[in-house]
Amino acid sequence: MSLLAKGITKLSELEIDADKDWQVKGITNIKQVAASMVIGNLAQHNGTILQRIINGSDGYVLTSQGPGKLLLWGPAGGALKYWFPAVMESSHAEGIAPVDQSHNENAPVASDHKQAYGDAPADMIKLLAPAIAMPDAEAIVTVDQSHNKNSPVASDIAILVDGAVSETAAAAQTDETAFARDPALNDMNLCPMTPALGDKYYLGFALPYRRVYVYVSTPGSGNWTNQAYYWNGAWVAAPAEDDQTGSFITPGTNRIDFNMPGDWALSVIQGMNLYWIKIETTNFVNQVTAPMGAQAWACPVA
Repeated sequence: MSLLAKGITKLSELEIDADKDWQVKGITNIKQVAASMVIGNLAQHNGTILQRIINGSDGYVLTSQGPGKLLLWGPAGGALKYWFPAVMESSHAEGIAPVDQSHNENAPVASDHKQAYGDAPADMIKLLAPAIAMPDAEAIVTVDQSHNKNSPVASDIAILVDGAVSETAAAAQTDETAFARDPALNDMNLCPMTPALGDKYYLGFALPYRRVYVYVSTPGSGNWTNQAYYWNGAWVAAPAEDDQTGSFITPGTNRIDFNMPGDWALSVIQGMNLYWIKIETTNFVNQVTAPMGAQAWACPVA
């Protein structure tokens, strides 16, 4: 029957009997559950009808027992229910152990030390016949404390260079680092084989230095002049240069001095990132004998 036929024109005028048997389409037990509800109650289905879940104890939680089972109030689960701040203290103890700094010196004895013991009740020693001599003898072993610093002079700490490169005026470079570090004679081409204006020889070291030594094993002869340069982003003349090799004309081990630059920068030559000086032929007339070298050293700044 139409609701209009019953005079119902508003949804608010509709009354539903919640306790009516609605069969398969019905709503079961709503009235009883709703009427018995108090603050904090919940409703759940027990498989047949709705029923009320009353409040649990203080601190309890609503817990599932798994599929097909009712919800229950129970204590909160888990390993940690509460946490409290705790202070943990640790102690550290140290002991000071004295270091035995005794040192034995094997001092030579000029003569044998002998002592014979006789019968003496006081020290309970029985005289042996014949008497036994107890000689003492020590030997001194001399320790070799020499140390080779690869230094050609007594007043400098000079260390073999870390890099040596020969370069022709045509910019053809040859890595001669191994030759500059070994003592073999005449394996460093201090002027390239075809000498000309602009020939160069580079000496490099891992630390800044103020002096290099070059062992000129075959002195050059002719008329030319060299100039030393350092790198600061460009090649700049080494300050206060004093070339005692005479542009590789003076034989033997001699030095090239200069004031250590404050703006000296590392640069890469033949894959070696070092502090380099460039010894360049800046004036050339002729060459009769090409200078050859054996070794080169750098004197690093202390």
